[in-house]
Parts: sequence; structure tokens; C-alpha cells
Amino acid sequence: MRNFLLIAFVFMASVNAQSQVVDFFREDLRFRLFEDRFEVAGNYYFRNNSSKPMVLKLKYPFPEDADFGKVEAVKCTDLSDSGNSIDFIKQEYLMFSVSIPAHEEKVYRIAYHHQLHGKRALYILTSTRQWGKPLEQATYKLIVENLHVDSLSYIPDKTEVFADSTRFFWKKSTFMPDKNFEVFFTKQKQSTKP
Repeated sequence: MRNFLLIAFVFMASVNAQSQVVDFFREDLRFRLFEDRFEVAGNYYFRNNSSKPMVLKLKYPFPEDADFGKVEAVKCTDLSDSGNSIDFIKQEYLMFSVSIPAHEEKVYRIAYHHQLHGKRALYILTSTRQWGKPLEQATYKLIVENLHVDSLSYIPDKTEVFADSTRFFWKKSTFMPDKNFEVFFTKQKQSTKP
């Protein structure tokens, strides 16, 4: 038991030391919501504050709930070299590697979609808290296609309404999420013309 506690402590100390050296400091995300599908595509920004190159294995969570179906078309790309950096994918999460030279920044693009079985879409934002500091900047865009949004977990900064879609925009600075990004929706009522 004592050996297990020591190993756990060393592991936690290593994770904390690395997360202080590497910052996850920005994200720019675009969501598209359809009645049966939720699409996510985003750029994630990391900074190495140390004088040594760093390689981190990161876990990117997907929602686990009866409202959400299979996660599909997962892509994770290092935008500086267009290389695929997926270690492995499970239904609950994606494991990927972040490799950053000393005193540099890297941007990784992650995109996927998952099926929806209910009238709710969810993106996990609260995992940002594990980094121990807020995002310096975050931008989010939600495009809703032929649906009525009943509620959003975050009030948008701007909304644009079109005939077939609605777009919501958020821009945040020094942002530490206290809840996940959640959308409740219903099918849009069709207008009846005589």
C-alpha cells in the first residue's frame, strides 16, 4: 500500500510539474447542431515555458450519456506539420500527444461529430480546470440548422438569425469554465401557408 501511494504521489507531482511548464492558453471552437448530429471543430493552443522540449499525453473527453451516440470522424492534427497525433480513440475519450519545442507555441486542431439521441448537445468545457489556470482567450461559434434553441448554458455575446439557421457567438478572456457548454433544442415548427 505504501509503494502504491508513493507511485501515485510521484505521478501526480510529475503531472503538476508538466502542467506548470506547459500552458493550455487558448481555444477557438466551432459547433454545428443538427437534429441528429453535433459537430465540433476547434483549435487548441499550447505554450512551452521551459528551456527543454516537452511531450505531453493528453486526454480529450467526450460526453457519456444516453442522449449521445457514437463519436465519429475524429481527427487530431498538429497544424505546424499537418501530422496526425492521435494515440488512440475510445467512445469516452481521445488520447493524443502534444510535442512542443522549448519556448514555443503549438496549435492542434481536433474535429469530430457524434450522434444525438435526445434534444440536448454537450461539449465538455470543465476539463480546462485541470490545467490550474484560466484560458487567456476563448472564442466559440454555434451554428444551429433548422432547430429552435430552448436554452444555452452560456449567454451569447452576439446572435445572428437567418432563414434556415441561427448563429451564436462568444468571446471570453481570462476564462475558467464553471460549467459545460450545453444546448437544449426542439425541432423548429414549420410555417403553414394556406
